[in-house]
Amino acid sequence: MPIAIVILVAAIGLAAYLSKNKERKKKFTIWGIAAILLIAPLLSWIAGILFGMEEGDGFVGFTVMLYSFVLLEVIGFILLYFGIFKRMRR
Repeated sequence: MPIAIVILVAAIGLAAYLSKNKERKKKFTIWGIAAILLIAPLLSWIAGILFGMEEGDGFVGFTVMLYSFVLLEVIGFILLYFGIFKRMRR
């Protein structure tokens, strides 16, 4: 679990570093890709494991993992959509 937390923090830091001083479309694209590939799986896995251990039931942990993964993936796809298709104002 600590390895997953370190990777998650590193992924968030890398996305913040790569999106620094970029235009808005690039920021949405970078954060969307980071959310889809790294943040959603790791954060949902950590939340599912912690909640499952707290409740003492693996099925509850899996359910939390599944729903949080889907929610975070949808958020990542929305960010990526805005990064690709949003029109810039001049």
